[in-house]
Amino acid sequence: MVRLAQISGLPRFGLYLAMVTLATGLPVLLGFFAPLWFSQFGNPKPGILIWSPLLTIVFILIILVLGEISDRIVLKIFNSASKMAVQTLQTLLTFVVMLGCYRLVMTSYQSALIAAVTATLGYVVLTPLINRLERNAPRSQG
Repeated sequence: MVRLAQISGLPRFGLYLAMVTLATGLPVLLGFFAPLWFSQFGNPKPGILIWSPLLTIVFILIILVLGEISDRIVLKIFNSASKMAVQTLQTLLTFVVMLGCYRLVMTSYQSALIAAVTATLGYVVLTPLINRLERNAPRSQG
């Protein structure tokens, strides 16, 4: 079995990029499909599931940009708060951003809420993996 430490160069970067993409995109993608299990509350708009991979990328970019802005605001206002309180507030703000994004592509607020809760819980569960991938990221030599 080949260990990650034995892989070097471009294949290692490609593997890393694939893992990061999967870890960050999976919760958002699951958010698109979660309302299908609770169809009495609403569904994605007709024809939107075909576009879900592209919308996942767009939603992640929106979440990243607005997340950076909200993180700066939260850290500026609550700089003396505990780390757990700051992370909780940042998660709630991310949830609000996701709710807004999903509302654009769902037929009802309830289905958007189900999708946003699913995606937020996915991020909470995958945060340790994402942090470990960030720590072990291949660094440039130069």
